[in-house]
Amino acid sequence: MSLRLFRYEFFCTDQWTVLLRLLALFLSPLYVSLLGAKEHNLPTVQNLVIPQFNDDGHLSWELHASELKSKDRDSYITKNPILYLFTDQIIELTAKSKAGEFLLQSGQAHGASFFDVVGNGFSANGNEWEWRNSVAKGRNQMIFKEYGKVVFSNGLGGIFASNSGRDGSSCVSGQEDRSQNLEKNATVPTIAQANYLEFLSTQKNSHLFSLEGNVSIEGDNLFLTCEKIEVLFVQEGNATSSEIGKISTMDAKGKVVLRQGGRISYGDKMFLDVKQGTVLLTGHVRVVDDEWGEASGESVVLEKGQRRARVLGGESTRPRVELPPLPDFVFRKKAKKTAQ
Repeated sequence: MSLRLFRYEFFCTDQWTVLLRLLALFLSPLYVSLLGAKEHNLPTVQNLVIPQFNDDGHLSWELHASELKSKDRDSYITKNPILYLFTDQIIELTAKSKAGEFLLQSGQAHGASFFDVVGNGFSANGNEWEWRNSVAKGRNQMIFKEYGKVVFSNGLGGIFASNSGRDGSSCVSGQEDRSQNLEKNATVPTIAQANYLEFLSTQKNSHLFSLEGNVSIEGDNLFLTCEKIEVLFVQEGNATSSEIGKISTMDAKGKVVLRQGGRISYGDKMFLDVKQGTVLLTGHVRVVDDEWGEASGESVVLEKGQRRARVLGGESTRPRVELPPLPDFVFRKKAKKTAQ
């Protein structure tokens, strides 16, 4: 015989919210004590739903599982767990796995099997996963220690898209084509992979993604590799609480290689500022452009929508620019006739 706990949803006024808060404080210990019963009294619980409420009496997270077994006082082994994470009473993330160990009182879990997370604007998955409801840096921290992968549905390619035409072009149709290409790049999904992947909500309106070890990010007109990178997403003022927002900054370190169109950029570090529309490469920087040649220096600034690269020197080095070879205009001297 199995024990089934039912979830009740309330659509309530402020008075109901206060009542829910009191019920949450009363029922949470009841859930834990019930699940922590002796093994001969409660060997297995099936088709279980466990809600967790915040201080406002609203759902913070909710665990569904087809089977649950008590391991010790606050540790439970689950089969087919589905974890729903809420923000402002809206589901922000949905996470699924075949198995996992949950610490209900502290709001933590981990597992070795494949873990799949779906959010509004992205999805992530990997093995050797961990979840923490609250950490010093933020909340709903997800960690994948093996084969981490994240897909951004809105894409990042439009941020790096460059104008294929020459600077200063006044052709209207060319500008229209460029705008269409930027819009296309922004809608093509971008896939990021690494040995280690972590993401969390750092504030109410921002999400931080950290990737480390054999990092690769691929999208339309974009291929980036490095050893470590942090990508920050920030919501706009009119965005809903469940939206991931738009990319604000990217901070990459270690053997950075950025390929876009006919250009390859190399450096020790790279910092992208979307608001400024610039990419700053530092440390043994080299930029190779199919059309304009090669440039190197202590740092290089790439500007969004331009094929320009501003090369800056350091105290011990000077900027160096190599232009492509001049074309052969066939202005050769005529060979002298040899005497008969």
